[in-house]
Amino acid sequence: MEILRRLASPRQACSHVPSALPAPAADRCEECGSDFNLRMCATCGHVGCCESQAGDARRHALTEGHPVIVSMPVGGGFTWCYEERAYVG
Repeated sequence: MEILRRLASPRQACSHVPSALPAPAADRCEECGSDFNLRMCATCGHVGCCESQAGDARRHALTEGHPVIVSMPVGGGFTWCYEERAYVG
């Protein structure tokens, strides 16, 4: 129930969001080569595909300890924190 409440609520502040975003490291998923529904790591700029595909962005976030991803193109979508399990801003 908590996850549903968080998903339905407006974007919240998050201490995991870095003060400045890096440049994207690539223009496609660095693992599988997809150029659709890309996510960028807000910590290091790694580019991966979304969970509806191979989930490479999520895998990177969880294995590297970089919890925040940004939808690409950067600035045109959402920011998600895996630690908070919520859209953040």
